[in-house]
Amino acid sequence: MLRFFRRLCWLVFAAATAFLLHSLSQQPVDPANRALKSPDSLDAQQLRVLEEAIGAAPVVLLGFVVRGDLPMLESDRATLAALCEELDRLPGVARTQVAPVPDPGLFLVPVTLDGSDPLAAAEAVVALARARAPAALTVRAAGLPLVEGTIARLVAGERTTIVPMLLGVLLAAAYAFYRRLGLALAVLLPAVAAIAWTGGLIALLGHALDPVAALLDPVLLTIGVAASVHFVEAFQGHRADGLGTKEAADAAARSMRRPALLATATTMVGLWSLGISAVPAVTDFGMRSAFGVGLAHWFMFLLLPNWLPFVVRGEAARAAAPHGTRWFDRLQRRRGLLLTATVVLTTVAATGLLRLSADNDPLRLLPIDDPVRIDHDHLAARLGGVELCHLVVPERSAAADPSRLLPFVAMLRQAPGIAGLGGPPQVGADGGLVVPFVLQPGGSGVRTPLFDGAERSAAVLGFDDVFVAGPSVQIARDSNRLMQSLGGSMGLSFVLLAVCMVLGLGSLRLGLLALLPNLLPSTWLYGTLGLCDRPVSVATAMIGCTMLGLIVDNTLHLLHHYREHRLSLGPRASLRRALERCGRAMTLSSVVLMLGFATAATSRLATTVEFALLATATIAAAWFATAVVLPLLMTVATRSAAPRGTSHAS
Repeated sequence: MLRFFRRLCWLVFAAATAFLLHSLSQQPVDPANRALKSPDSLDAQQLRVLEEAIGAAPVVLLGFVVRGDLPMLESDRATLAALCEELDRLPGVARTQVAPVPDPGLFLVPVTLDGSDPLAAAEAVVALARARAPAALTVRAAGLPLVEGTIARLVAGERTTIVPMLLGVLLAAAYAFYRRLGLALAVLLPAVAAIAWTGGLIALLGHALDPVAALLDPVLLTIGVAASVHFVEAFQGHRADGLGTKEAADAAARSMRRPALLATATTMVGLWSLGISAVPAVTDFGMRSAFGVGLAHWFMFLLLPNWLPFVVRGEAARAAAPHGTRWFDRLQRRRGLLLTATVVLTTVAATGLLRLSADNDPLRLLPIDDPVRIDHDHLAARLGGVELCHLVVPERSAAADPSRLLPFVAMLRQAPGIAGLGGPPQVGADGGLVVPFVLQPGGSGVRTPLFDGAERSAAVLGFDDVFVAGPSVQIARDSNRLMQSLGGSMGLSFVLLAVCMVLGLGSLRLGLLALLPNLLPSTWLYGTLGLCDRPVSVATAMIGCTMLGLIVDNTLHLLHHYREHRLSLGPRASLRRALERCGRAMTLSSVVLMLGFATAATSRLATTVEFALLATATIAAAWFATAVVLPLLMTVATRSAAPRGTSHAS
């Protein structure tokens, strides 16, 4: 009866997991990427004021260009005028107008959408324009609805391409390590179950995908696989000690309980620290990924003690060669060179931290060869810019006096980053004035100072109630707020990790030692970006908190084994023993993580590519810091320790 009940429970679990996987595959995508925008910021409120004043609906900018840069024929202009009338009749189009431009080879048509379904309307506008345009003309289309819609399609494609590819690569790597399909599957099972339950529940709750949420599956998969590698290695080690498969699985669960719990807690802390971000997508990613990591930990202890005895029958395990002693001796022979190189590298990287800057541009999320990005760049280069910002002047403002407003507008017209006026001033529904400006191409690093400078200049002139608004303003300032909040998240993560490791390892010295090799990769990463004059983007900024909680796992496993044998063997011998017990697992888990993130770098979404490449580099640096720098620091710290067999205090 008990066996039947257990089988029924496993059947229910498998059915629930399959149902949640199906729900995950049906999760909708947010075409406007609303989660990337802060809904409660001052800029969001001012954007709503602008929309109420002039009805700032989304716009698709169509540019009809003569091939060869020749003047456009009058017959073609007449055809395009008739096309504008057809565009006016499309569902979702509010109005179509022809914009005067001095370029004789360009016919420019801004198409204003009614906002009911911007993506569908934008795609219909572009399709009709390309179908009806004269053969001698090339159609270029730009606009935020097209950019956001393309990003949404790329996000949707992540799960159908990147995640299956990632699963295949990790399965092949695990099989190459263990030469047994059952053990290779054991490495993947907890992570796949965690993805199914986390993503499935999110989908059932009605949450849509966005570019940051698309990182959730690769992150959970690689974290879960890395944790399972440590469990399988512990199982193999106990089998090599002469235990049967069932006894080895139970012994692995017992020996892994404390270090795995501590590693999971520190990873969750690193991810939870993202919750202080003002951008909903980042906050959601932190909370959801922390929940998923907790599930992966629980599934590892639920599934593997039952799965491993099932797939590995009673045959004896081959004892792995104890590489810890040879590795330890090699490190000692090169101790001076390695520590000197580490100090020099860290010092040089630290100087780069002072040169870090933040910059973000939604267009850079798209691949450089994407048609939407190509069209946008072509029109921006031809016109000087295609995006607008608006100077909003309330009705009773001192700036509403034309004699005072016009000199201010002329001054802004000459500001770096402004390509020119976007049209005549408009009178809003509330009686105020709205002056549109065309923005030159650029990211938040250029535009935020421009917007801040415009409002400071207005305040100096006594126009305290004048402000700059628009989608481009909100996006740029949200990006800067995101960078600032992620810096705070990393600081909070570092403090919480320090507390967790000191308490978990029961030693102030070991806790602080555990922090150092996990702080070094972040220093090297961000310092290198600063030295190379590469600005910090959204994906780059998230690496710190996400990786800080992840790469600490190997350190905790090493120090846990060291702490277990320190009193009986002494510091140096216990360090050798710790490297023998978990050195292989540290290397395998790091290789698996690097393979996983390197595979994710094949994505078409620039956010995922940048995150994956930097994560791969960070994990490689973390392995060096844990497998090389940490043992050397520990031997230096314990050089005067008592001989073997005596007691040692923390």
